[in-house]
Amino acid sequence: MRDHLRFTRDLIRLRRDLPALRSDNVHAFYQSNSHRVIAYHRWREGSGDDVIVVASFAETTWTGYRLGFPAPGFWKERFNSDVYDHWVNPQVAGNGGGVFAEGSGLHGFATSAEIVIPANGVVVFVKG
Repeated sequence: MRDHLRFTRDLIRLRRDLPALRSDNVHAFYQSNSHRVIAYHRWREGSGDDVIVVASFAETTWTGYRLGFPAPGFWKERFNSDVYDHWVNPQVAGNGGGVFAEGSGLHGFATSAEIVIPANGVVVFVKG
């Protein structure tokens, strides 16, 4: 139960630290039934606070999964649920702290990046 408590506390802290997660602006820009992946964008108007949340409901870790991002540059991985699998998971499927959005536009966004999505997991990116 300690891992679950830590997970819940960290999610609450993440929501408190990122005002975009509390805004009314939500755009679910990607979903794949076959891969069981959904992605959405949260933001605060005029602030530059953008958050990308990606969730996988598949038993497979997806690597090199290309998704759209609203702006080019470095996007920090602020949350990765795979870390909490046997705290601290020694074999985290993640993005090494972040990704560079420098690919061509995708899903209605100006650019894109290849990301790792852990099996049955959630990753959260912020512009950094």
